[in-house]
Amino acid sequence: MATELKISGLIENEFPQFVRDDGANIVALIKSYYEWMEQANNAIDSSHNFVKNTDISQTANNYVMWFERELLNRIPRNILSDKRLLAKYAKQLYRSVGSESSYRLLFRILFNEEIDFYYPGEDILRCDDGRWSRPRTIRVADPRSGSVNAFSGVFVVGQTSRARGRVERIDQSIEFGTTVDELFIVDIIGTFVDGEIIRDSANTASATIYSASGPLQGVLINQGGSGHAVGDRVRFTSTSGSGANGAITATSSESGVVFSLGDGGSGYTLNAVATVVGVGTGAAVVVTAISNTEVIAYSTDTIGAIANCTLGGSPFFITGGANSATVSANLAIANTGTALNAAFAFSNVVVGTISSIATANSGFDYVSLPTVSVVDPIVGGLYINDGSGGFKGRNAVINASHVPGTIQTVAVDNFGVNYYRYAPVTVVNLSRANTAAANGTPVTSGVITYPGAYTDTKGWLDWNPRLQDDWYYQEFSYEIRSEQFVNAYRDIVNRVVHPSGTKMFGRIGFDTILTTLVPTVEGQGLMLPIETSFTIDVPVAVFDEYEQDVEVTSGVFGTESQTIVFKAGTGTIFVANSATINTYANTVINAYASLPVVVLTGSRRVVLGNNTIFSVEIPTGNTIIRIIDTYGSAGNGAYWTDTTYANNAVSLHVDYSTPTLSNGSFFYSTNTSVITT
Repeated sequence: MATELKISGLIENEFPQFVRDDGANIVALIKSYYEWMEQANNAIDSSHNFVKNTDISQTANNYVMWFERELLNRIPRNILSDKRLLAKYAKQLYRSVGSESSYRLLFRILFNEEIDFYYPGEDILRCDDGRWSRPRTIRVADPRSGSVNAFSGVFVVGQTSRARGRVERIDQSIEFGTTVDELFIVDIIGTFVDGEIIRDSANTASATIYSASGPLQGVLINQGGSGHAVGDRVRFTSTSGSGANGAITATSSESGVVFSLGDGGSGYTLNAVATVVGVGTGAAVVVTAISNTEVIAYSTDTIGAIANCTLGGSPFFITGGANSATVSANLAIANTGTALNAAFAFSNVVVGTISSIATANSGFDYVSLPTVSVVDPIVGGLYINDGSGGFKGRNAVINASHVPGTIQTVAVDNFGVNYYRYAPVTVVNLSRANTAAANGTPVTSGVITYPGAYTDTKGWLDWNPRLQDDWYYQEFSYEIRSEQFVNAYRDIVNRVVHPSGTKMFGRIGFDTILTTLVPTVEGQGLMLPIETSFTIDVPVAVFDEYEQDVEVTSGVFGTESQTIVFKAGTGTIFVANSATINTYANTVINAYASLPVVVLTGSRRVVLGNNTIFSVEIPTGNTIIRIIDTYGSAGNGAYWTDTTYANNAVSLHVDYSTPTLSNGSFFYSTNTSVITT
């Protein structure tokens, strides 16, 4: 800090009186000398302000250059930034050398420009380079306390398992009337278990792991069906959940059975019952067709209706004893003297030989083949002799044999949603036809590890990978994307921030503004010169032993001249921009009958004039309309279209600037253009 004591004010008192009297000029000279020494930036002033001048924020301007020599010797003198501020934070700059932040700071200092980076090594083809993710969650529901939001971003702990993990996000759903929150967890230690209570680390909320429903975790096969093969894709259907599928992981050839007809017998109806007897579960066979039919009469009355009647005790069977059952009209008037064919009611039934059967269910666990008997429910009880030592309705022969492809186990790889643990699951084969569906019991859990999936396509051959070339596409190269030519920053980047052992490349980008010139009308055509621009990507490699620069021979780098040919539109147009009906008061309503109301409101739109048909003349989107107002409006110019409405209106990307256009002319052009150089 500068002292206020001035030596020049003490000079006169330092001389004897005779010197002051006889040598006043000498005294004045020495005093003036000290006054000069005390002026700003001179010797005495500098010594008094030594501490201040060592601080870059307070030092005099003529000392800044010394800070530059000491701290910024690698930085050009003509930088755009505040040199004091840069010198003050030079330490931070040098400490971050090699990082993106150091490059960005350097380019802001040199060119006041924001730059982008690209690392060619990111696009190199590598084996096993995919980004694989396997989400893990726990699903919680009532009983609970506190808000589930308390779990977000914190660790939760299972009170039984003592497992713990951090919650990244929470999804909520309603399942069978129950509110279920799914917590996506990372950094898991231990294993959570169904039914346990979880709490957050601060003990402000708790919930119970819910497993009664949810994504399908597995299926316990009850009946394995038939005709399946390991690896077949299957879908799991249920009355509750949907969307789950997976694959068959194991089948058996000694579990399910299939049935074949050995002898069709006689006296069978389509209602014949086949009974499967053996060690196993669920196998069933049905009769599907009969042949060689005949008609058999049988009594529809049974002895049970008159079982307690006393023979000969009453005029009729039904009036004696304790019977009160309803019987047929014939039996109601029968007694011991009535012939049987008159006492009972008879009916005819068409029966025949079984010609076709079907396996209704192959069942499972039939290690030994079962036996099958087929009894017709009507004829089988009549015991009618078939003439071959058997009885009609009981003499068919059905054989059983093992069927391959009975499902034993399956794997679920797409869990679906809302599967209820008490609603059976049907397993449908998606890979092959003519299979018998299996069924099983769903397995649900509140602790879920979802099937893994790639989060991107890196490492895939059908991605856009590059082969390493040890020059541009390699691990230690980087590319700066800037509006500056690489020669403008190559040396300074190498001196200040470029890490040793890496290669720098440059890519140049130019962005210019569309400039619309005055159009020239020639007959029915309009020629509109438009100077456009494009972004040119030219990699410029900079390294000690190699350099590839952009050579520009003439003209403006990064631009081209483009001439767009316009065609005269049909009819005339005007502009509507008001949401009030007065705007359209003089127009026939049919012109707007098919348009949504929004078309007639809000932003300005070019609409129908005399015989203008937009849907024919102007393709939808990416079309330029050139509007020429009859009255020379300032709104004349080129406009991009957004939407062409059916035959009568087109919206503009930018509003037409003069809404009073009446009977204007228009020209249009699609993307097709003629390019000249």
